[in-house]
Amino acid sequence: MKKIDAVRKENQKYTIYDVTSSEFKAYGRVLEGYDITGIKEYAEKNIAIPEEGNIYSPSNNDLEAFKIIKEIKADVYAGLPIEAGECAGNNTSFSAYEYHQGSEVNIVLTDVLMVLGKREQVVDGVFNAQEDAKIFYVPAGTLIEMYGATLHYSPCVVDEPGFKVIVILIKGSNEPFEGEFKTQNKEIVKTNKFQLVHETRKDKIAEGIKVGLVGELIVLKPIH
Repeated sequence: MKKIDAVRKENQKYTIYDVTSSEFKAYGRVLEGYDITGIKEYAEKNIAIPEEGNIYSPSNNDLEAFKIIKEIKADVYAGLPIEAGECAGNNTSFSAYEYHQGSEVNIVLTDVLMVLGKREQVVDGVFNAQEDAKIFYVPAGTLIEMYGATLHYSPCVVDEPGFKVIVILIKGSNEPFEGEFKTQNKEIVKTNKFQLVHETRKDKIAEGIKVGLVGELIVLKPIH
């Protein structure tokens, strides 16, 4: 049985697409021709999956020194300043959505599931993931570019003990605001980070992040 078939069997409630399918083209593209050997070895030695929850660092100087990051800076971001950081954890649900100005590139080091939507599906600040999101299986070793108009959140785990992904964005994204920052846009929560959450995320609501993800919470099961 193929891995994706095992994932589908475990999650029969949902339609799960392969990231190489035509359905992904509306959200991004698969990047090919990059050597991830060095960055994969670094992650195996230096990035640990937490026992609970997720960890995320917007910028890691060690990662940003790798040749592949510089190649992506040139090929995808046309020389714009970028950052590369690690995301690892055990997330199993799509409990918030976010987007950025500019693409996000993920170097996927373990199999993951990505729940995605599009900005044009947001109506009056509300996105119904149950009705409009699509779920993609992304195997380890894949590089994906998600366009700036793509709604996304943390990867969801496929295998225990968890997932590892390298996240590349325009420099400064997901960082605290510099100086005195004021905006009328209630979706902005950090620099170049627009986010709304599901009503189940009491932690983020307590931080002042607004509810804008509706419908039954999408929860995905890892395979055993």
